[in-house]
Amino acid sequence: MRDGARMRFGVCWYPEQWPESRWADDAAQMAGLGLELVRIGEFAWSRFEPARGRLDWGWLDRAIDTLADAGLSVVLGTPTATPPVWLALERPDILSVGPDGRRRAYGSRRHTSPSSRSFREEAARITAAMVERYGEHPAVVAWQLDNEPGNHDSARCWSDESQAAFSGWLAERFDGDIDALNAAWGTAFWSGDYPSFADVALPVPTVTDHTPSLRVAHLEFASSQAIEGLDEQRAIVAAGSPGREIFTNLYMGDVDIDVRDVGRPTGLGAVDMYPHGLRGPDDVAFVLDLARGSALPVDAGVDDRGGRAWIIEQQPGPVNWTGDNPAVPVGQVRLWCWQAALHGIEGLLWFRWRAARAGQEQHHAALLRHDASRAPAYDEAARFLREHAEVAATSPALLERPQARVALVHEHLDAWMLQVVPQVPDASHRELVIAAHAAARRLGLDVDVVPADADLTGYELVLLPGFHVVTDDRLARLAAALDAGTTVVVGPRALVRDPHAVWVDVPLPAGLTDRLGARVDHAGSPSGWPRDPTDRSQLRWASDADADTDDMAGTPDRELIAAGGWVETLIPVGTGPDAVFAPDLEVLAHAEGGPLDGAVVAIRRGGMVHLGGASSAAWTAALASVTGLTPAAPHLEVFARAGQQVSIDHASRTIQGLGADIDDT
Repeated sequence: MRDGARMRFGVCWYPEQWPESRWADDAAQMAGLGLELVRIGEFAWSRFEPARGRLDWGWLDRAIDTLADAGLSVVLGTPTATPPVWLALERPDILSVGPDGRRRAYGSRRHTSPSSRSFREEAARITAAMVERYGEHPAVVAWQLDNEPGNHDSARCWSDESQAAFSGWLAERFDGDIDALNAAWGTAFWSGDYPSFADVALPVPTVTDHTPSLRVAHLEFASSQAIEGLDEQRAIVAAGSPGREIFTNLYMGDVDIDVRDVGRPTGLGAVDMYPHGLRGPDDVAFVLDLARGSALPVDAGVDDRGGRAWIIEQQPGPVNWTGDNPAVPVGQVRLWCWQAALHGIEGLLWFRWRAARAGQEQHHAALLRHDASRAPAYDEAARFLREHAEVAATSPALLERPQARVALVHEHLDAWMLQVVPQVPDASHRELVIAAHAAARRLGLDVDVVPADADLTGYELVLLPGFHVVTDDRLARLAAALDAGTTVVVGPRALVRDPHAVWVDVPLPAGLTDRLGARVDHAGSPSGWPRDPTDRSQLRWASDADADTDDMAGTPDRELIAAGGWVETLIPVGTGPDAVFAPDLEVLAHAEGGPLDGAVVAIRRGGMVHLGGASSAAWTAALASVTGLTPAAPHLEVFARAGQQVSIDHASRTIQGLGADIDDT
């Protein structure tokens, strides 16, 4: 949370799913719990408009008035994630088409085509009607546009309309010159030259892979189509309901939508936080910081404090969609909320108020059970709200997120590149960035997750895991940071391809080898052939004082460190067998065992560090070497706040450092 900001709390409520006779009791209970915000409306199109032109606002008027009478404010959602059945029957071209060429059926959600002009018209129409009715309503303090665009692989569509839009998008991108596309994509490979933009077909299953250039372009295009629809809704809401917060909630466990194209126009990131859809607390911590960073503008710097974000749906218990759907132990919901608060989240709404009796989410937990009795999460939410209010009143500085010393650069284009060309199964962009983020957090460092067009010069430390794409602007920003005295840690899979997914024709990491005094040699799996799980290179880290650029013999070593799913080895930038590292270059780690035994995997020269290991342990060792800090145990998350330490123990689900009345024993 920023200086002076107040965290706001709420819940998601679906009055259309419950008897009106219990609405007032619901609202009174919400207010009694200490909630302020209630999200409604985002799935209710068929109840707003049961048939074309027959708008029924009476029930929603009464629901909003009921909330307002209880002192609650409304977050009103546009219902475009769930168009009604009558609309799909009337205009079937709103439905998306799968890669098999079959039109997807109605009856679920997110089954519309982002490229459908018919759907864009209908979405704008219902949004305009809602804004005309409620845009100036005093109880409506925020608007949610759509719901989780891109989720369920809904951004991509293979309809004829999408194909035509894709051809037009490419023609605009290449100024109408198909020869420019062929040159940029290197289509001479496998005789893939396209005669015209109309002939650049959307990627569907074929004998082997499509060119990475096509597949990455399709992901970029699909995201842009979804964003265009959101932009149209936002313009309507902003004009008719001024002064309200506007956002679109994303599920950031996937990379189908470029989160910055969603968050930047409104200045508020929004995330649906379901830890059970992620792998663990490290993933949760990263997504919280990514959510804030999603709203940062171009040239954002350290003074922007990593951006703003709300959690629109906070998991309150077991869910229904992860496959195994594990239990939620006592204390976990409270700890998730404290983790969000300490990461600077400004608003948190639990999903949902009462568990659904009908529909596809009957096993999804809520604050109330199906019978309206209090679920365990209700009591944990109540405890967290009491604790948060006490800290805010007595020690507010503990809730103020300090200016971060560390920036981690994250871009969806990098993620799309590695999604299309993974090479190995366990070195995705998400795995790489979480490893780096977790390492910094293990050292107690707050991290801003920033875009590639950020101003990096004010940070002490910049992390570049999976910083895959090479552009002149990216290199210029790194040079400016280095010249300003920032330490830059280049991680695995960095600076490899151009924006069209074509490999660069210079040594790697592209644009930095002269400054680094080294170049990447091997880049890929740490395992050898024949395939033997024990034949895998690990990392041996030398002490900072005794690292030697020529011979590691006799140096005091740390324990072997797992390399992770990807490892890069480094050789001198010169050529020939006699090339040696410059005398001012420090070797930090070597590979040991496996196919890369003895090779250099981490170096430092001046303000630059190149880390070839992908694991969080490798990142922790590198950052500990750079900062001199001692890492906490992996299960601890440490926050430096107001000159003292607050720690969350994710193993025992306890917290320390907030005050005697709150700390767990």
